[in-house]
Amino acid sequence: MLELLTIRHAQASFDADDYDQLSTRGELQAARLGAFLAADHGLGFEVVVVGAMNRHQQTWAAIEQAYGAQSRPLPEAIIDPAFNEFDHGAVLSAFLKKYPEHPASHRGRMPDKSDRSGIAQFIMSALQAWSQGLLEDELDEGWFGFQRRVRQGIAELFKTHAGRERVMLVSSGGVIAQIAGHALAVPDARLIDFNLSLMNTGMSTFHWRGASLHLQNWNTLPHLVGVEGRALHTYF
Repeated sequence: MLELLTIRHAQASFDADDYDQLSTRGELQAARLGAFLAADHGLGFEVVVVGAMNRHQQTWAAIEQAYGAQSRPLPEAIIDPAFNEFDHGAVLSAFLKKYPEHPASHRGRMPDKSDRSGIAQFIMSALQAWSQGLLEDELDEGWFGFQRRVRQGIAELFKTHAGRERVMLVSSGGVIAQIAGHALAVPDARLIDFNLSLMNTGMSTFHWRGASLHLQNWNTLPHLVGVEGRALHTYF
């Protein structure tokens, strides 16, 4: 049986021009995650796979640094763009273009970033439309293309590393939700809920037995407990 530990990246820079960099809070989340994993000397990984985005690799770098501080080397990470997140900006822009009169669209414009409730409603509406295949003509990679990419990537991962015991995958919420959907065979519309439920540095565990994938646990944050830890909880 192969165990796959998936990790959603630490908080990225939502309010900055370049989203694909860890925020200051994200750096703290990643450091605490790394320290937690490295402190468990019974928890080793034979394979590490990391998406090709900056926020994936920066999260991984913090984990690797923590293991190094414990003199516990990890294998060199395999950088695999199959586990890159979908293009959020393209999906949101496509939704605005196609549905400018939608109540969540604020008359054809995105809500201000300071309006967290409005942003959340807008993102949910756009992602629901995307998951229903309503934006396929507006995007280079639509829902079905994204789903196919991730599922091909996970199939290749299990094929390549058959016989291994434990693999770490550092990626994004949309990717991990697709893996969960594959394991649970849930409708596509539910995968948006799975995606948006994942917190930054949330860990989920899957088991590959024979030819089937099983979800063991979802979105755990044992490294962010207590008053200080809970203050670092973020969704985006």
